[in-house]
Amino acid sequence: MAGQHHSDPAQPITIILDGPNYLRWSSAMTSFLKGRKLWRIVTGDKLAPVKRPDETDDSFADCLEDWDSANHRILTRFTNTSVPSLNMHFSRFDLAKEAWDFLSSRYTSADLAHQYQLVSTLNRLRQESSQSIDEFHS
Repeated sequence: MAGQHHSDPAQPITIILDGPNYLRWSSAMTSFLKGRKLWRIVTGDKLAPVKRPDETDDSFADCLEDWDSANHRILTRFTNTSVPSLNMHFSRFDLAKEAWDFLSSRYTSADLAHQYQLVSTLNRLRQESSQSIDEFHS
């Protein structure tokens, strides 16, 4: 249907992260995680619970289990939506936030001017180059 091209947070993610498509993947993943109320675990705003003095052991164990389950669902989602050469890195992370930060630091550049220049160059090259995008990237 027309006008329904935005991503539905209920939909599973179909983009497989391979590196160059990081921005598209992270955008889809952000939407997906927000739709499932998992985003604050990735940002680190929602840390693993710490037992409160007035809390029973059982209650705390339940809270911790809920948080841990959510954290590992995110890690599994990262693994299932990335190429093997990337997801082998995820096994060393216990926290979804660590894996997210690892990807972010690996694939985003703070240098937006440089990014703008790259985009301009790519747009120019697209007109005059017969190279595939993979050849261009390498």
